[in-house]
Amino acid sequence: MPQRIEIDDERKRQAWEIYARQPDKHLPEIRAFLGVSAGTFVRMRKRWGWPQRQVALNENALSKAAKDEGGVAGLAKAAAASVHDAARALAQATRAQIATLMDEQRTGRANDHDKTARRLASYAKTLAAARALVEQESSPLDDSEPHDNRPRRSLHELREELSRHLDRVIAEEEARGGDGLLV
Repeated sequence: MPQRIEIDDERKRQAWEIYARQPDKHLPEIRAFLGVSAGTFVRMRKRWGWPQRQVALNENALSKAAKDEGGVAGLAKAAAASVHDAARALAQATRAQIATLMDEQRTGRANDHDKTARRLASYAKTLAAARALVEQESSPLDDSEPHDNRPRRSLHELREELSRHLDRVIAEEEARGGDGLLV
């Protein structure tokens, strides 16, 4: 029967401080501090009720911002920053996926053109949503007052605009003698 590893409360508290409040320390360092393997650390973390590392770091950053910035206003500011960062990361990842898809098209590795077109449309929607989140960075979180003078467009209007743009690109490709595929 495997022996259960026990960590005393003080060492557990110190490990939590490193885990949740020191993003410059990596998991192997925390495991070495505790003297356990990766699998054992995962089991202990679950047994102790610790969240995933990024969640713990984010919660700590939000609570620190709330203290530093004066309560709710600081918390809202930190939350907006984390949403902005997440939206930027999403946009970057989506652009990379689109570049990979276009590379597959150029090299001829993509055989199913319908599937490729659906994936491209899905990535375009995701990228549009990420850009919209990034643009909202300076807007108030509750949207109680308008933050610019442009009329808000519905999702339907944005999809139609994207559709018109894609139709124009396909028409330009066909005019150049291509088959309308973005290769």
